[in-house]
Amino acid sequence: MIRNKNTFIYLHPSIWFTIIVSLLTGMLTEVLIIFTIVIWHELGHIIAAKSFNWNIRRVTLWIFGGVMETEEHGNKPAFEQFLITIAGPLQHVFIYWMLLQFNTALQLSESLLLFAIKYNQFILLFNLIPIWPLDGGKLFNLLLNKIYPYKKAYERTLIFSFAMLSIFLVIVTIYYDAFLNASVLFTFLILENRLEWKRRFYVFQRFLLSRMSKMKQSRKVVPLILSSQTSLSDVFLHFRANCYHPILIKERCRMTNESTCLKHYFEQGNYQDRLNDVVRN
Repeated sequence: MIRNKNTFIYLHPSIWFTIIVSLLTGMLTEVLIIFTIVIWHELGHIIAAKSFNWNIRRVTLWIFGGVMETEEHGNKPAFEQFLITIAGPLQHVFIYWMLLQFNTALQLSESLLLFAIKYNQFILLFNLIPIWPLDGGKLFNLLLNKIYPYKKAYERTLIFSFAMLSIFLVIVTIYYDAFLNASVLFTFLILENRLEWKRRFYVFQRFLLSRMSKMKQSRKVVPLILSSQTSLSDVFLHFRANCYHPILIKERCRMTNESTCLKHYFEQGNYQDRLNDVVRN
């Protein structure tokens, strides 16, 4: 693990395993080419995130990709999330151009050049598959956030991701020539998705806590019309990413808002209260 100020760069064990295997098989150059492409891909995400002043908690690098973890918890503007997500895939266009320039200047061997181009394309296409936490999975989640409240969008992203992994496993068993590499990828992704599913409640809690400090002027205003007997925990299930929610209580013709509800829930510790309790006074 490498630490740079507040950012941890974690090298996944699969990298060390692959390096050992490459030394034994004489494929070290090829592995270094793949790892360089992966690092360049992640640098695209990191530079884009830093340009928007995002707090990056950790970057995990593994042999066919990486995962950048931030402290933003889905409350940043959608266009920022989109630009930071596609910043990684866009690097592959630049990598392809650089390979052609290096080939002209250094006269790389044809086999190494074709290998680098092949894996540059593979990593690009692989990362665009709608599986969490790949870039395609994050783009799919952004799409679902336009349709569903945050928690439902997040859970449906993971369910869809599990479905895609099942299809991925079937394809791997058919094209068994790539079984070893694919099995490593599948194992990593299934463990990541299993972990995300187990901690989905805590991800949602961080999303809610992060909203408490957000100004409503920076988000689209979307009113909610709910019963006075709606529990606060059920109110929060209606919260959408990048939206601010005034709340109309039907029976009492009273208004409150998400900020008041969140403070009542978290700061005062009234976890069992309903909307009626928020506006009682």
